[in-house]
Amino acid sequence: MISRPEIQAFLGTYQEGAEKFPVHLQLHPGVDPSSIFLTGSSGSGKSTAGQCMAIQFAKQRTPLLALDLGHTLSPDHICPPLSSEFEALAIRHDLYNESVATDILNPKPCGSNTESPYDTAYGLCQIIGQNNRFGPAQIASLTAEVKTIVEHREICPHIFPSILKALKSSTSANVRMLGNRLEPLLQHDVFERRQNGSSSLPISPHIHIFDVSSYPDTIRTTLAELLLYDWFRSARALQIPIVIMVDEVQNLRLGRGTILNRIITEGRKFSIGSILISQSLKGFAPDEQLALSQTGTKLFFKPPLTEIRACSEMLAEPVRRSGTVELLKKLKVGQCLLLSDFTHIGDSLQPSSDCIQVSINFPTSIIE
Repeated sequence: MISRPEIQAFLGTYQEGAEKFPVHLQLHPGVDPSSIFLTGSSGSGKSTAGQCMAIQFAKQRTPLLALDLGHTLSPDHICPPLSSEFEALAIRHDLYNESVATDILNPKPCGSNTESPYDTAYGLCQIIGQNNRFGPAQIASLTAEVKTIVEHREICPHIFPSILKALKSSTSANVRMLGNRLEPLLQHDVFERRQNGSSSLPISPHIHIFDVSSYPDTIRTTLAELLLYDWFRSARALQIPIVIMVDEVQNLRLGRGTILNRIITEGRKFSIGSILISQSLKGFAPDEQLALSQTGTKLFFKPPLTEIRACSEMLAEPVRRSGTVELLKKLKVGQCLLLSDFTHIGDSLQPSSDCIQVSINFPTSIIE
């Protein structure tokens, strides 16, 4: 089991007058809310900052699991000064061309009990159903079929083909109709079941990249949320510190009850951290913005002009918002406003909870 009492990330420098001070993020998995949100317009520096943090976390033996939704983590999109270190730590999985191990069909501990087969099936079917706009009755029908597969999982190593076969061979016309609707998704042999007693959670100290970018939008979203669900369940059961990274997170659901919402709001209890990166706040519904406001650390790079007001509302109290608006307008590429209760400036032993302007740069240990 991987254990680390503290993980740190050098973020850059803070300038006060003529003096510059290094800025570090210090997080204690299982104690601090280890969720980090980065936003800013294209080319503002947020993805580079996320890549830099990913390298540092992995080097401190904290497994980092990354979702690539749009080729943003492909080798060609890694910041050139970071590329060598990043690729040395990266383990890549192309889910369009290879299956990945999962224990999503294995019932997990739930308090002092273990999930029932129905509960295990329902978690999987709810994600598939909601992403395909199924109603409650359709999700219930899908769950009933998948429950049988959960009960006979030893003979169903290939999960999606097994579900598709069960739906297509059903005596119910409505269930066969669900099979037809889900065939574009289930025809792909994406997930292979792990044996009972093992875990599919990648726990080696690397940057594990799961690329779903080659799939159409709806399928890509469903696969991404199923991966997140599998990782969350496994990490919760094993109590192993991990960090989950999602670039272009605006393409996933963050509202109440979604898996990303649970990672943000409940992850601390299970030592699960996250790095969530988005070009925009505009694409998030109000309840999703509320979830993002609960992230423990926020790095806001230069935003689009139409979003400056919304950004200032997430960063500052009403009496300070006008000043925050001006700071956001003046940000240059590679600069951000940082708000976190876990930021240390210079040699200070006490964290700073103020919103400060930071110039992002790379620690010497990474680029040498």
